[in-house]
Amino acid sequence: MRPPKYPLDPLAQVRARGVDEAARELAESVRTREEAQGARAASEARRDDHAERARLEREAERAALERGELRAADLMRQDAWEVRVAAEREAHERQLAETEAREAAAREEERAARGGLSARKADEEVVTQHRAKWQSAEDKAREARDEEAAVEAWRPKGER
Repeated sequence: MRPPKYPLDPLAQVRARGVDEAARELAESVRTREEAQGARAASEARRDDHAERARLEREAERAALERGELRAADLMRQDAWEVRVAAEREAHERQLAETEAREAAAREEERAARGGLSARKADEEVVTQHRAKWQSAEDKAREARDEEAAVEAWRPKGER
């Protein structure tokens, strides 16, 4: 006699596919978060590099001014340069804010994907535990049938 088939096997398969799908979603969200993190780091590096170059340029201009090498026209150009540098700094800060916002959104998406994966794994575990209980009950029932059949086989013919 063939052993009975687990009645919730289709549900178990659906739940296993759900876990696989949630794992893929999590992997994608992790990749997206890592890309956003890299973009933020690159944006910070550009901002910091810009600030360092501006600082070095200011120091060079101040040194030239102290040595008396600059004229009034040079000082006017310096003022215009400062305006441009301030605008560039603002642009870098806006870009950094945007990349930080994208990174925060990606982190939230990753957190949600982790939660989804956990929920799907829990759903799958419910079916796995039910299968184990069902299998145990089936094994006990089969053993009881086998034992009764063995007792029946050894019983004298008149007592049957």
